[in-house]
Amino acid sequence: MTETPEIPETSNRKLNRAIATTVVILSVAMALTKIKDDNIVQAMQADTAAKIDYWGEYQATRIKLHVEEVAAVQYGMAAGAPARAAAQTSEAATAKYQREAGDLKTKALASAGDYDQQGYRDDQFDLSDGFASIALAVTAISALIESWGLLCLGWGSAALALLFSVAGFARLPIHPDALIAFLT
Repeated sequence: MTETPEIPETSNRKLNRAIATTVVILSVAMALTKIKDDNIVQAMQADTAAKIDYWGEYQATRIKLHVEEVAAVQYGMAAGAPARAAAQTSEAATAKYQREAGDLKTKALASAGDYDQQGYRDDQFDLSDGFASIALAVTAISALIESWGLLCLGWGSAALALLFSVAGFARLPIHPDALIAFLT
């Protein structure tokens, strides 16, 4: 008959429970922030595509505007009723393209602004993910060496992760620009 080997009880069950609880909380928080971060990145990609489309259309409209302005001047220099009618048509087209160009420029700038706002929030979720990863690593090491001090360091990193996660979800203006500049 084989005997079941005795597994020694750990000397610090409270530490192990605290570590397990920390890992569960961080894992759930990381999953939620990852989903939100991915959605923000998709929105940023859509903003970039829209901005490029609007600027391309803006440039094409400006070219059409220039062509109509030149045509209006040329028709204006010609004599006769057909030339005056063509000049008026070109002037009307010029006004239309000026309005369109202004609208397209406004839309392109709005897309760029939205991209910047989304980027600000993306930075918050990236910081949250980074600090949560550090917290998980430090927490795992604290389990191996059975250190409450190291677990507390992990909790500090976890607190920063949760702070940036909440800031991202709640759109709070918490954004360490120096750290972001260093990391980008």
